Amino acid sequence: MANIDAPFGFNPVDTIGGAHPGKLGEYSMGNDVIFQGDAVKFASGLLVQGTADAAILGVFWGAQYDDATGKPIFSNQQPASTTGKVFVYDNPYQVFEVQGDGESEAADIGQTADMAPGQGSTATGVSIYELDSSDIGSGANLTIIGFGKDPERSEVGSDNIVYRVLIKEHSYAN
Repeated sequence: MANIDAPFGFNPVDTIGGAHPGKLGEYSMGNDVIFQGDAVKFASGLLVQGTADAAILGVFWGAQYDDATGKPIFSNQQPASTTGKVFVYDNPYQVFEVQGDGESEAADIGQTADMAPGQGSTATGVSIYELDSSDIGSGANLTIIGFGKDPERSEVGSDNIVYRVLIKEHSYAN
């Protein structure tokens, strides 16, 4: 059975070394739309979507801001040009699951790869970032430490497997 093709960005699942997995860092919003599960980085002191060519701070998980009437809003999507707080899984030892965008093999474990950013869904607020399967072994953003546990998404040798990864190029670990 083939793996389901349904990207979801980075999903926090565990930590290395027994640290508490649920702590989120709080940061100031940037000006870009960011979706839950997007990798983020610093740009001029604010957060923007992460790219394969820069150190990553962590993974965006939600935003808190006031709407036009002053009502506090918590959202899994950061709207553009809004001021408020964003919450980020910023522990360098946080383990994430992320879907690969191509074929997988058992030898992928221990390899590095880059991420493949994309524009998330404004309907759900969820990211569509994936692991770039074409550069496993030569990319630098992520270290593959295993495969996901969902039987519908963990068929080794097929496209779109879910990987377990660490952010290798992390702002707080370099």
